[in-house]
Amino acid sequence: MPDSLPEIDRSLLGREFERSVSQPITAAQIIRYARACGETDPRYVEEGPDLIATRTFPITLRREKYVPEGIPRDLMYRGMDAGKDVELGAAVRVGDVLTAVGTLHDVYDKTGRTGKLRFLVLRMVVVNQRDEMVAIVDQKMMFR
Repeated sequence: MPDSLPEIDRSLLGREFERSVSQPITAAQIIRYARACGETDPRYVEEGPDLIATRTFPITLRREKYVPEGIPRDLMYRGMDAGKDVELGAAVRVGDVLTAVGTLHDVYDKTGRTGKLRFLVLRMVVVNQRDEMVAIVDQKMMFR
């Protein structure tokens, strides 16, 4: 790798660096997000016992940290979003309390048209109060 890209401490892989717990999810939150996405299906926009959140709702969870301690801060300012992979699980319902756990899932290098690239994959696993997996979100960051 070029000297401008610091090495990443691979002992950080898999270690939890963030845990956040939501307040109980409200009907208003579910409906507001669904409408912002242009959703019209009554399952997502009408209050009632069958109301569920759209499948991408878990990506709205607020996070305190985005990367683990030990990742050079200057590196993060030079990063570019390289996409998200989202695996969906149980539907989110009114009253659910969601726990999101962040880990550094992977670090790898590739050679592109412009030279060497480094990728970080930051994983957020979201479960509900019944310990059902709601979503696994892999956020990829690319650095040159």
